[in-house]
Amino acid sequence: MMATQTLSIDNYQDGQQMQVVTELKTEQDPNCSETDAEGVSPAPVESQTPMDADKQAIYRHPLFPLLALLFEKCEQSTQGSEGTTSASFDVDIENFVRKQEKEGKPFFCEDPETDNL
Repeated sequence: MMATQTLSIDNYQDGQQMQVVTELKTEQDPNCSETDAEGVSPAPVESQTPMDADKQAIYRHPLFPLLALLFEKCEQSTQGSEGTTSASFDVDIENFVRKQEKEGKPFFCEDPETDNL
């Protein structure tokens, strides 16, 4: 029998996003700017490839935490015998929307290409 792990949107908030971005060592996307916990923008890196810039734009997008949560939940439901319902996904999305609105965070960035992705 497989152990159940509870997922929370709190696991995918700013701290993890910034950690991923820091590990990529890419420069800040001017269209989707965000600062770290101390309010400091990460320093730009000289040898950034277009692919690295695209990755950074995705990781910094305001909806990335929700995408990561839903992806992990899908992965777990395909590997386990427990029945994950679509209603549980709806609850996760509703909780994310409420939290974004409560904190005054945007749902989109200023780069339409990243938003459409």
